[in-house]
Amino acid sequence: MSAPADVVVVGAGIVGLSTAVSLAEAGHRVRVWTADDPSTTASAHAGGVWKPTYQAPLAGSLVRASCSLDRYRRLAADPATGVRMVDAVTVGEIPDRHALPPQLRLLPDLGVPATLPAGFDRGLAHRSPVIDLPRHVRWMRDRLGTLGGALEIRRIETLDEALADAPVVVLAAGLGARELAQDPTVRPLFSQYVVTDNPGVHRVVAEISDARRWTSIIPQPDRVHLGGVRLPGRTDPTPDREEAREILRRCREAEPLLQDAAVLRVDTGVLPARPTTRVEAEPRDRGLVVHNYGHGGSGLSLCWGTACEVVRLVAAHQGSAVERPSA
Repeated sequence: MSAPADVVVVGAGIVGLSTAVSLAEAGHRVRVWTADDPSTTASAHAGGVWKPTYQAPLAGSLVRASCSLDRYRRLAADPATGVRMVDAVTVGEIPDRHALPPQLRLLPDLGVPATLPAGFDRGLAHRSPVIDLPRHVRWMRDRLGTLGGALEIRRIETLDEALADAPVVVLAAGLGARELAQDPTVRPLFSQYVVTDNPGVHRVVAEISDARRWTSIIPQPDRVHLGGVRLPGRTDPTPDREEAREILRRCREAEPLLQDAAVLRVDTGVLPARPTTRVEAEPRDRGLVVHNYGHGGSGLSLCWGTACEVVRLVAAHQGSAVERPSA
């Protein structure tokens, strides 16, 4: 039998795994319960770049994104993590450089781009963390194991099942939080990327846009992730051929090197959108539930920051339990 856990983390996407690793690094005995293998989650197939986020609440997202950026910059020193710092250009709805919002001021090594992608007349040059997600997911699983944690394929119907196993449960189940937390504000958000081979693309292109479709070029050593599209309310993960053709058209216009790139596959995911990201402690009769979900399309940008908040909430709960006088 496995050793008892202090904390059970429900969910093994990028949010759940970063939370589990952070809790284990803080000295907790952690088990991760997941309905699906982590390599099959939407997180494991995303484009893989940290970028500024405008996820509500804005003040909290700024702190969380900054914390995540700091973590990625440290991880980039170790190739095994799958994280690299890459030249990038952010284009689109960008204000004057002297009046940049705090989200854009977070971008490392801000400067003026030597060239802009075709179709854009404004941009910011900078560096960005690019995350090879299959490798990063493997690294997080290995890191968790090194710290004494474990991962189990285990589907649950209620959080009480996890509270029967550990005094603290972290709900990081993405779209599954809609049922497990009985939270109807969690809504599906369909995302799609076209993946090609890499014919020599080295620069990230990220368009800032409120539209449902935007231009995104994220190079990995052996492939390029091209995006993107976000369709609220769609639960069908089947790739959309028309959207794929439109993604290719936009990205090939922006980066001529992609004209002859071979399409390897089309990746889709259904992300957990919510009006605000929920990071909140909920004491229950059987223990503590810490909610950590609703990141939408900003999971990579926020996950290490929200993981730090979860660690603080668990520590605060345990401290109050120690100080509480016995009956």
